[in-house]
Amino acid sequence: MIDPHDFEDDDFEFDEEDFIFPKRVSEMTEGELLQRFKRFFDSSSRAMLQDCRFRIEYHEDGKGTLEILCPNEVVRQRLSKKTRKINNQINSCWLHIKSFSLCVEENGEVVCDTFVRGG
Repeated sequence: MIDPHDFEDDDFEFDEEDFIFPKRVSEMTEGELLQRFKRFFDSSSRAMLQDCRFRIEYHEDGKGTLEILCPNEVVRQRLSKKTRKINNQINSCWLHIKSFSLCVEENGEVVCDTFVRGG
């Protein structure tokens, strides 16, 4: 019988590659940052974000705006109720992003509501 409290006979030799070390945010690619951004939302929000397209629009001052193109107005309205969560997630991924836009295409034209981070 094995004693679950006796670790003396267990082989605990691990190689470094056996462990998953998370990357630092500063070492992540934009795609990895976007996955990180989506991962911290609840499942219903992730489902909505899955159908959205993303891009970062850079400004002359080096700051940026995360543009989220929603598939329809319903998704945009639902996400607009989560601005605090979106702001928090942006802050955990991108320091140079100072605003985000929730956009939808209407009659061939992209219409956006822009939210300043922290405001």
